[in-house]
Amino acid sequence: FSMIHFVFFTLVIPVTLLLHEVGHGIGVVLTSKSNPHIYLGSSGEDNREDFQVGRFHFHLQWAYFGCCKWDGRMDKLQRFLCLLSGPLMNLFLMGITVLLLRLESEGWTRTLLAGVADLNLVMLVINLIPFKLPKKIGCFQSDGLQLLKLLKEKPSIEEKI
Repeated sequence: FSMIHFVFFTLVIPVTLLLHEVGHGIGVVLTSKSNPHIYLGSSGEDNREDFQVGRFHFHLQWAYFGCCKWDGRMDKLQRFLCLLSGPLMNLFLMGITVLLLRLESEGWTRTLLAGVADLNLVMLVINLIPFKLPKKIGCFQSDGLQLLKLLKEKPSIEEKI
């Protein structure tokens, strides 16, 4: 077990997950007046708000799972964009790390960057696959399942007007 593994499992994975959830939050802020609540760890009452940055409310525990919730109502397009923006953050982070890999030819930095790029690719793909998560985890459905359900949902009366 090397120092790179330690850094990857204690920092890189949770921070990447947090950034994925921030991606959802960016979608919330850009498409609505709602306030995003970013959870790393449980989304229950045991995970109280730690701090706020602008409209973003952060509830953080060290964990390998999280979610983004928002207050207020949003139409179908807003919810679609908010759900999609988490995986888009992973695509963005993967792109940045691939570009940085082109600058770094060898050493532990390259190994770590390659791991970050791979992690974001895996998170992008897994999050778009429709599946239910175990109930003990704070959020119960993958982004892909929520997007699929949203696409099957009939528009509300307000959305038709």
